[in-house]
Amino acid sequence: MKSKFCLSVLILSSLALLTSCSGLPSGPCTVNCGGGGNAKLTLSLYDTPPTGTSVLSFTLPIAGISLTPSSGSPVDVPLAVSTVELTRLVTDSTVIVDQASVTATSYTNISVTIGPTSSANNLFVNTSGSSITSSAGTCANNTICALPVGAIYTVSIPITTTLAGNQNYWVGLDFNLGNAITSANGISVDFSQPNVLTATTQVRPGIPAGSVDTVEDFIGKVTAYTPNSSITVVSGLTGVSLTAALTSATEYDLAPVNYSNCAGTAQNCVAIGSTVSMDTLLSSAGTFTASEVDVLDATAVDEVEGIILPTTTAGIVQLVLADKVSVSGNSILSASTTTWGSIIYLTANTPNYSVDTKTLSSQLIAPIGFLGSGDLLGGQVVRAQITNVASANGNISATASNVLLRYSRLPGTVNTVSGNTFTIAGLPSYIYSLNPGLNTSTTQVLTYQNLTAFDGITSLADSNFQNGSPVAIRALYLNATPNFQAAKVRVP
Repeated sequence: MKSKFCLSVLILSSLALLTSCSGLPSGPCTVNCGGGGNAKLTLSLYDTPPTGTSVLSFTLPIAGISLTPSSGSPVDVPLAVSTVELTRLVTDSTVIVDQASVTATSYTNISVTIGPTSSANNLFVNTSGSSITSSAGTCANNTICALPVGAIYTVSIPITTTLAGNQNYWVGLDFNLGNAITSANGISVDFSQPNVLTATTQVRPGIPAGSVDTVEDFIGKVTAYTPNSSITVVSGLTGVSLTAALTSATEYDLAPVNYSNCAGTAQNCVAIGSTVSMDTLLSSAGTFTASEVDVLDATAVDEVEGIILPTTTAGIVQLVLADKVSVSGNSILSASTTTWGSIIYLTANTPNYSVDTKTLSSQLIAPIGFLGSGDLLGGQVVRAQITNVASANGNISATASNVLLRYSRLPGTVNTVSGNTFTIAGLPSYIYSLNPGLNTSTTQVLTYQNLTAFDGITSLADSNFQNGSPVAIRALYLNATPNFQAAKVRVP
């Protein structure tokens, strides 16, 4: 559904209360009390990094959120989006309630309804060494299978809080997919498990001053653009739009010219009809400011993006869809059923390979480790300009005319730290099974001073970043040493 992300733009345990207007107030109401006026509520969602799991895609429906006042009936909170894809949220965030107008009064309860999930597009790789039988069927070892359905579930949480009129409030929701996936009956998805979601109004360390969260790598076509003022981007996969302010601090980057077809400067190639990736800062008022605009295509073309996995046929990889742009009118690519978790068999023997360095562009001038099909590794995230999209026997196929390496989002644990580099263990098990040369404990992650973003910590020297700590990286996965060049490091 269309979002209201604009400039005018899940088990909850307890709400940490703030005394400022950027969170839910804990003290007595002093402004516009007694039920008068409305407050504005914004909720962002992210995912605690699970460790050792092999989930490739997980779409979570959010059926509804409501608040129960101290007297009267529950009040529905309007949703900005009704579904989210959780694997990308191990490093990123999304807004699910955007400046929702709620009555200024005292509330005693919040209810969140999530599910039911899909039986087709929530996928994992079985690397257990044997078959796994569940309500979704039998999953053979080393195959991609659907996760069982997670039943619709409503959680009611007691709270005691008063929202004041004409004030803005933000709450961050932290979903824990690792807690929701259990080993019951082989494997199951159970949203009633403890600590599937928690909430906070405390801004995480590392978030830029003046912001409450970041919404990054939002990809889509530019539908409105006023240079140095504002930009609107619409996702080709979800139809959600995001409008952000452009300031003198906004950075402009550019995919290599052989992919982006932009021979000028990045800022000059931003136009209505361009495809871009946008990073934004979220304010407590629910407004967005673009920190970076990365031009992927000067003029939009048919494209797909997702995690790649090998096949038994040379030159063809499986791509687990995470994003798409459809401009040709191809009925298969534009279909609503071609969505998160759809598998596309991609012929990728084109000679055109390049790397989208995005916010690391000033340091990674000529990155090595992605020069041709021999550098394709299971678990990389690639974007491809495609033709010949077809469907046969229930399978979607396409031919890549251009392949661009983009950022993988991978959870793990910290092993050792040295300067701007750390080693990571506990990556998703399919990463190791598909890439046996990757060491399970000494794989290096390189960060860049003043370029790599930190979330939950302020730097690698932070006391919360130590051996054994859970961590998630958004990084370029290169067939080189070090394997991972990190644009972002998040610690819950």
